[in-house]
Amino acid sequence: MKLEAGMAGDLRAQHKAQLREAYALIKAERCAEAYELIAPVLVQQPDYMDAWWLAAHAAPNLRLAMAACQKVLALKPDHAQAQLMLEELRRRAAIEAHLGSQEKLRRRTAQPRARPRRTLFWILLIAALIVFPVAALSILAVTTGETLGLPIGQFFSFEQDVPFVALIAANDSGSFGTPSKVVRVGTLPIGARHAYRFNVPRGNTMLWLEVDFRLTSSDQPPYDAIRLLLPTGALQPPRDSVEAPKTITYYLPFPGVYTLELIGKPSAKSFYRISFVLLDIGDAIR
Repeated sequence: MKLEAGMAGDLRAQHKAQLREAYALIKAERCAEAYELIAPVLVQQPDYMDAWWLAAHAAPNLRLAMAACQKVLALKPDHAQAQLMLEELRRRAAIEAHLGSQEKLRRRTAQPRARPRRTLFWILLIAALIVFPVAALSILAVTTGETLGLPIGQFFSFEQDVPFVALIAANDSGSFGTPSKVVRVGTLPIGARHAYRFNVPRGNTMLWLEVDFRLTSSDQPPYDAIRLLLPTGALQPPRDSVEAPKTITYYLPFPGVYTLELIGKPSAKSFYRISFVLLDIGDAIR
């Protein structure tokens, strides 16, 4: 047993040394060499989160980088940097897929005979006029939330299940550093819908939300852009009182799966950070 423990310790030390060397290679922009060092560590320690995080930065293609980010989030769902990186990788993949589809379309419509250079120039110009505005509009939407009145918000919509959130006592509601706090970050263009589903194990519970939109300076949260759906699908109104700046509280009357929706509007757009805590209020006054 001591021999096995010693061998395991030696292996962990070797892996840490490999990751340190891989990190130095990534900083030197030698990602291919770094990935060769990281890959064996992932095989031998598939739950090593730090190794997956380095792999996301050294991966030779978008598919492997996204897979590494997803593994990091599976091991640590509240890893904010991994969430942001995964969103960026997905946007890049969407742009590349769009470019690839345009290229396939051009090849299908191309004639077997060689086209004059002038015709090729016009084809490339038209492709650029299609691709660049789409890319520019996507960048505008994810940085400022503006869509210029175009109905593209649905392309940035998603639904996501939030991991189990433990209840904490109401008198501990100020302890937002506890593991019970769930944090989500994202980019919300106008017209988009971000839905977070979470399970409430029992009723007579309070949901405490902290909502911060980067382009909103007011301390009042954008009530018109935030909705809470009961397990029955009905809307649950927020409580009238506001305990702190940029906070909203909801009373959760019974157990079940609730859905928190963020709707992109002029009052709530662009990058946001939202955190929520479930408070067990017991027999306290609602």
